[in-house]
Amino acid sequence: MSIADTESLATRPDDKHSDSEKQSLESPTPSPTVRPADCAFGWIPTLAVCVNYMFIFGASNSYGVFSTYYLNVKFQGTSATKLSWIGTLITSLMLGCNIATGALADKYGYRTTAYIGTVLCTLAYILASFAKEVWHLILTQGVLFGIGASFLIAPSLSIPPQWFDKYRGVASGVAVAGSSFGGLWFTAATQAMIDHLGSPWALRILGILTFVMTGLMNLMYFRRVPARPRKHLFELGALRRPVFWLISLEACAVYTGYWALTFYIGTTARQLGGSLQDGSNLLLVLNAGSALGRILAGVIADRFGNMNTLLVSLVLTVVIMMPLWMRATSIPPLYALCALYGMISPTFISVNPVIVSTQFDSDVLASVMGMTNLFAGLGVLAGNLSQGAIFDKYDHRVQFTNTIIFSGMFILFAAIVVFLMRFSSQAVGKKANCRCPE
Repeated sequence: MSIADTESLATRPDDKHSDSEKQSLESPTPSPTVRPADCAFGWIPTLAVCVNYMFIFGASNSYGVFSTYYLNVKFQGTSATKLSWIGTLITSLMLGCNIATGALADKYGYRTTAYIGTVLCTLAYILASFAKEVWHLILTQGVLFGIGASFLIAPSLSIPPQWFDKYRGVASGVAVAGSSFGGLWFTAATQAMIDHLGSPWALRILGILTFVMTGLMNLMYFRRVPARPRKHLFELGALRRPVFWLISLEACAVYTGYWALTFYIGTTARQLGGSLQDGSNLLLVLNAGSALGRILAGVIADRFGNMNTLLVSLVLTVVIMMPLWMRATSIPPLYALCALYGMISPTFISVNPVIVSTQFDSDVLASVMGMTNLFAGLGVLAGNLSQGAIFDKYDHRVQFTNTIIFSGMFILFAAIVVFLMRFSSQAVGKKANCRCPE
């Protein structure tokens, strides 16, 4: 038995099907609306999720371009703490509001929820293009886009895990790799549009693209198993399970530290004598490495276990980030940092949904993932605002030593939580497999 098989037994004490799946298995003629796991059809909605992730997370992954432009050009005299609200709210509301949008997706349908997100994200871009003050961007590019993205991400998180069993990690990795692919072309396209057309038209064009592409992809959001009628909007039963709180704590901690490099690598390049284009190129390398890393993370997790893979990646992230970033004295080491950080650090984005899917039934995945993402959103909010304040007050806007230490310690704490989760799941697995007489 492989390590992954052992972990699967440990993390899933009872291998229960949802009521819809049981009904289809017991019926002599299965319902045509329930397709088998690991069927080829499952790649259609999975690839649709991949494309939508390009536009959901592409905005946050490429925000470093806007951040560098706002900090060094458009709002040069504005504090990093104030400007950090824009990017912070994109991700924190995208994840934090998922506690409501995830429940709505399970109750009212994946496509309905996704189309609400498409409209709100498009509106956010268009309104942001007319912004003249920082608070205008906070409300539009930050708040409105973050809420809209939450409506899009709610069904997107649940689709790959419910369509696959044997290749669940790979499917999740392929889907979330879309966020890195989006970061790649979003970063290059955004920088080019800002340089040649200005930031207002850059925002308008991104809005039009988001409306067209996500609108088409939403049509392919199919559930594998029909949802059961729900009496309650939220899956409150999850709160009684220790593993839910461990997953939530890990998500909060890792998101607290994760975004520092994305938001500040461009400014680091400027401090070392680089240009705005150098900052954009570094983000391209970061997202390219991330695209490869997210797919590889799924493959490795299927072989060696989800928690094992996550634990190792979090430790390696700290080992790579702290010395390379803190000791960088020129631009070339930053490229090595971005490549390695991109490949290793975002493993949690691929693996966390898979861990949740091994613990909870498929018909409540969007709700439970939304509840854990609330803590992830709080981590983004606390982490990004704290990093901006640390950069202003303790690093005096001339270095990133204290910001890096803050980020690294939270990622390391997330690794400790995963270790505890792994230890706890092993204990549960041994108890479940015990056949001692009563």
